[in-house]
Amino acid sequence: MKIVVVGYGPGGAAAAVAARMFNSEADIKIVTQETLESHRKPGASLALEIPDTNDLAIKDWSWDALSKKRIEVLPGTTVTPADSKLNSLQITGPEGTSTLDYDRLILATGGIPNVPSISGTDLPGVFTIQTMADTSEIGKLLTGMNRVVIVGAGFSGLETAERLVSLRKDTHLIVRSRIMRRQLEESMSTELMSRLPSALTVHQGESPTSVIGDVKVVGLSLGDKKLDADAVLFMTGVKPNVQLAKQLGVKIGSLGGIVIDEKMQTSEDGIYAVGDCVEVIDSFTNKPLLLPVGSVAARAGRQAGVAAVGGKKIYEDTSKRLQYDRIFGTDIVCIGHSSTTAEDMGVKTSVQYINDPSEFANVALVTDSKGQLIGGQVITSRMGARLGYEILERVESGAILQDKPLLKPRHERLRDYLETTYGPIT
Repeated sequence: MKIVVVGYGPGGAAAAVAARMFNSEADIKIVTQETLESHRKPGASLALEIPDTNDLAIKDWSWDALSKKRIEVLPGTTVTPADSKLNSLQITGPEGTSTLDYDRLILATGGIPNVPSISGTDLPGVFTIQTMADTSEIGKLLTGMNRVVIVGAGFSGLETAERLVSLRKDTHLIVRSRIMRRQLEESMSTELMSRLPSALTVHQGESPTSVIGDVKVVGLSLGDKKLDADAVLFMTGVKPNVQLAKQLGVKIGSLGGIVIDEKMQTSEDGIYAVGDCVEVIDSFTNKPLLLPVGSVAARAGRQAGVAAVGGKKIYEDTSKRLQYDRIFGTDIVCIGHSSTTAEDMGVKTSVQYINDPSEFANVALVTDSKGQLIGGQVITSRMGARLGYEILERVESGAILQDKPLLKPRHERLRDYLETTYGPIT
């Protein structure tokens, strides 16, 4: 059996490894345009400071590690128009153009930057960040830059802002509505905003109308206001990269992503798809959803790899958001739906808030009309992973929050124990 994976992100690498685990004899190849080995996306801003760093490598997905599993990686290689009926791809790489046959094809073509349609975005000094190579390129140019403007306030935008502030750059963050609008409840956005350092200038409620410059970027227009800039970074999300899928005759959904089933099978027999290029099936509503998150892609890749070699197992966790990062000294955890994403899917929600001043912790718990926990967020100075795990366990089990509330903070449990044992503490 010949398995070809197009794409070397979390979805593609996980798919290849899973296929090998369930089939020791298959011929498995990964085709990728990238020329750097697999690396962590959270933390990729380190390459702004140390452009050629190796500290972000994912060792289990390195070329050497994959080679030991008899998975061949073809870096610096593009896939040109193909015919799914012939089960072959035309690839062009360092050694020229050739034909690559497959029995099963897994598309992990990722997303392409969703840059606003405004003038000037093609000027030198305007950047998007998709890979560590992009980040490294910017890092090599930073020495001659003072003011850097970031458009977009999701995880990637905030992480990049943190790194630039640490490098003593005059860093400005453009926020159209509020920070992490789709991932966080409004009060949680406000709380996170209050924890950002004064060295970061936030322009909230503003959107870029044009990039200013003739031969290179010199600023950004925000309506009637002009903001000088040596560089502008658009961290405004991605849209599905479905060019190859269309050439293969694969069905594209209403949201612009590849349509898949629970096994990651596309409309074409023998072709699977995972990651930012697909419309995942929301586990709560069974409706299509775009979810460009690395951890989601990796879990979907595992499913596709197993299915591609004939495995029957269905994993239940291929469409749940799980994101964690520590930015500006704050743990930020987002699990499942926020009220914003749930209501976009037609789900009525309620939100319960828990605050623990002793730990500087804020928690938001999102439930549906039946009281089932469908998502949660944590903003805390520490112990974010523990709180996040409690939420994740309840979301995955479909728990009714009233029946299985989160544990009280440790100091409250100790006080309850002492009062139960020794009487009220005054």
